[in-house]
Amino acid sequence: MDESSDSRHPMVATLGILLIGSTFITGWAPQGPWDSESFSRGLFGLAGGFLLYLAWYRHTFGVWSVIPALHMWQNPHSSTRILAAIGVGLFFSSYLLGTVDSLPEPLSLILLLCALMVLLAAAYAWLVFEGPLGDEEE
Repeated sequence: MDESSDSRHPMVATLGILLIGSTFITGWAPQGPWDSESFSRGLFGLAGGFLLYLAWYRHTFGVWSVIPALHMWQNPHSSTRILAAIGVGLFFSSYLLGTVDSLPEPLSLILLLCALMVLLAAAYAWLVFEGPLGDEEE
């Protein structure tokens, strides 16, 4: 895969931000086959979040992909701790946002899913870099 120097990731990030921002405006999304405008807005928000993640990944690692391989990490010991802290933060924010009545109910479930996936990635990275799955260098 040949990556050119002029990347499209700023445009992808902008589109993601626009899609996420559009979820706060009511009355524009189609009803869809599920007959729910708020569900359609949620799908646009999820697509925007995915595009924002893809742009971040491209900006951070220099390639278009979805899952960062552990060999691409520059400072794995501190990155593992940061990733775990982000996962814990998402976990507690999903609980707090789940108690707000003005937000959609599935928002806390989606944040909880993201938190658990981040915590799983942090646990795997810890097992590989500092735990029993790491290579013993003698």
